[in-house]
Amino acid sequence: MTLRIDDLAPADVEAVVSVDGGNGWNSDRILWDRYLAEQAHGLRTVLIAWSHDHPIGYGTLAWASDYAPFRLRDMPEINNLCVARSHRQSGVATTLIRTLENKARSSGKAGIGIGVGLYADYGNAQRLYARLGFRPDGEGVTYRGRRAEPGKQVCLDDDLILWLSKDL
Repeated sequence: MTLRIDDLAPADVEAVVSVDGGNGWNSDRILWDRYLAEQAHGLRTVLIAWSHDHPIGYGTLAWASDYAPFRLRDMPEINNLCVARSHRQSGVATTLIRTLENKARSSGKAGIGIGVGLYADYGNAQRLYARLGFRPDGEGVTYRGRRAEPGKQVCLDDDLILWLSKDL
């Protein structure tokens, strides 16, 4: 497979939103237009993985994370990482993560973070992040952006997140 990683360009949006990437793939044009605007203002870096001129994956780097422990440590967050179903388990996610790490490192960042869901659908991502050197940040889990409190109940869904970080 020939793999190319490029920054998101306005002309790429139509190709990305037209992909049937399976579980997790986001085809919301409003989101992609927002990503373009955030990238233009230096708030986010958006990468697209291409194979033979077809988008097969993407990942973003939020330079100021919404997750306070990362933001307080000036640690960018890898966010919304997804590989099309037909190209999973082929190294695309690893390449996207390594490229985002390099961008953070070249910008003088000492670390990088990522959040991951806790149920079985996230199992491959959990194993990948551990293999790439990400470790729990020690702050516990959050639910819908708030720290999960001991003794309280939360729903096991996409909003229950374990936060991981890595020194660069």
